[in-house]
Amino acid sequence: MKAIQFIALVATISAFSVACSDKKPTETTQQTIEVAKAPTVSEQVLILNDSANTAWHAIIQLDSQKFANIKRLVEEISYCKKYDEKGVAKALKLTSEIYTFQYTQENLSDSTITVYDTKTDELIRFVRNLKSNTAEITQHPLADQLENEITEADGLLVTYRGNYDQAAIKYNSFLELNKEAIGVKKRLFSVPA
Repeated sequence: MKAIQFIALVATISAFSVACSDKKPTETTQQTIEVAKAPTVSEQVLILNDSANTAWHAIIQLDSQKFANIKRLVEEISYCKKYDEKGVAKALKLTSEIYTFQYTQENLSDSTITVYDTKTDELIRFVRNLKSNTAEITQHPLADQLENEITEADGLLVTYRGNYDQAAIKYNSFLELNKEAIGVKKRLFSVPA
């Protein structure tokens, strides 16, 4: 029964499509074709700058969230009945201190990134050890989730820096190729390898 209904439906659709295709339009329609204009040099500079800024803000947002998660993990440890009070105080102090070393587009350099990454890695190891030495933490499932998010963000940061690096290279190359038309523009620092 369903096969007959399906065949009838296909036949009806076919009949309508043949009937519709035989009709010729009664009025002539003009199609307008829009020609896309190439962006001007100043528009291209803005596009490339926006791309680099978007990539930069992604880095900062991810890094800020990572530090918020580190702080929250330390707080979660402090909610346990028995925890290392001095260790928690030290971890919170280090979190605040290291976050102030965060690099900017203006001070981006090999040495700045190296210092920041080294201190951040040390902090993450310290907090992980603090967590693993807190017996009651197993009753706080949020702690494991936060630790996983910190690890994931730390890994993604490399990719985000690569995205920024590519955007900065494109921006700087465009400035170099078009320096006469642009005039003097501020070059972006790319992430050192």
